[in-house]
Amino acid sequence: MVDHPAFNVAIFALLLSLPWEFGQMWLYASASEMSHLRGIQICMAATLGDAVIMLIAFGIVAAVARSQDWVLAPKTPQIASFVVVGLAITIAVEIVATRTDGAFSWRYTSAMPVTPLLGIGLAPLMMWLVVPLLVLWFVRRQIGSTSTTPEWRRNNS
Repeated sequence: MVDHPAFNVAIFALLLSLPWEFGQMWLYASASEMSHLRGIQICMAATLGDAVIMLIAFGIVAAVARSQDWVLAPKTPQIASFVVVGLAITIAVEIVATRTDGAFSWRYTSAMPVTPLLGIGLAPLMMWLVVPLLVLWFVRRQIGSTSTTPEWRRNNS
C-alpha cells in the first residue's frame, strides 16, 4: 500500500500543504483574532481539502492516462493537467467561499494580493503552482526507484 501512487500523492499533499496553509494564514481576515487552536483547526481542514483536490486531479489524469503509474514518468501534458485541474477547483472554491457567508467561507486581509479579473487571492493560486509539482517530484522519488512490482499492483492484477 505504501508504494501505491494515490497513497503517496495523499501523504505528500498533506505534508506539503500544511506548512503552506500555516504560512498564508495571516492573509485571511480574523486570523489574528482567533485562538491558536482555531487557527490550527482551520489550517488542518484546508490541508485535508488540498489533499482531496490533489487526489481528484491525480484520479482524472490517471483515468485519461489509463494508468495510475503516470506519476513515475509523467509527460508534460499530464503534469499540466494535474496542475490545471487543481487550479480550476481552487478557483471555484475561492470564488464561492469569498462571496458567500457560511461555515466554509472566508475573507482576505488587505495584504492578500488578488487577481484583477476574479478578485481571488494569489496565495492559494500560487499554492497550486508550487505544491503539486513538489508532490509529483516526491512521489516519483518515493516509488519511482522501486525495481520490483509494487505490492498494490501484485494484489490487484
